[in-house]
Amino acid sequence: MLDPYQLTVHTLTLRQLGTASQLAEVTGQELADVEAGLEKAAADGAVVAAKDKYMISPAGRTLLDEVYPTAFGTFRSSPQIGEAMDAFETGVNKQVLALTTDWQTKEVGGERVPNDHGDADYDAAIVDKLARVHEKTARVLAPLSAEDPLVDRFLDRIGTALTRAEGGETDYVSGVRVDSVHTVWFQLHEHLLRLTGRERPE
Repeated sequence: MLDPYQLTVHTLTLRQLGTASQLAEVTGQELADVEAGLEKAAADGAVVAAKDKYMISPAGRTLLDEVYPTAFGTFRSSPQIGEAMDAFETGVNKQVLALTTDWQTKEVGGERVPNDHGDADYDAAIVDKLARVHEKTARVLAPLSAEDPLVDRFLDRIGTALTRAEGGETDYVSGVRVDSVHTVWFQLHEHLLRLTGRERPE
């Protein structure tokens, strides 16, 4: 697995731009550890600082490309994890992408139009379907979460977003300014790809 410094740099591949506290929220690391990692990474040239926010640099990506094969060797050589990833890509990931499209648009008169979220029943049905896919995802990814607690953290954050969406905070389905289902799902997917050395499907 990654050491704390490497994990801090890795987090900037999941959240492309963020403050120390935002990065700590992604991984659950102590804020002081993230701040120390970012300070070292900035000095090393692995990250670029812009006021209080950070982004990964080409040198940081090179660093991760060099450490991933060793840090994640167990994941990349496991047939069970490979099967779980196949199930993730062909099943729940496609379902979440389709439901996100259904959330953002709806069919009216045979055409897709933007969803104005005026139909509460339509929206509630999609949130309910997302919740069922979330439960299934936990089962699909069990072989990975058994080895990496960060996978469960992503699933917990998705669950939190779903709870807020169920309470009427519709931005928590696909909003980009909050830790929505869609935003955290993207982070989860990117983390899984880096664990397993796979490319994001087109």
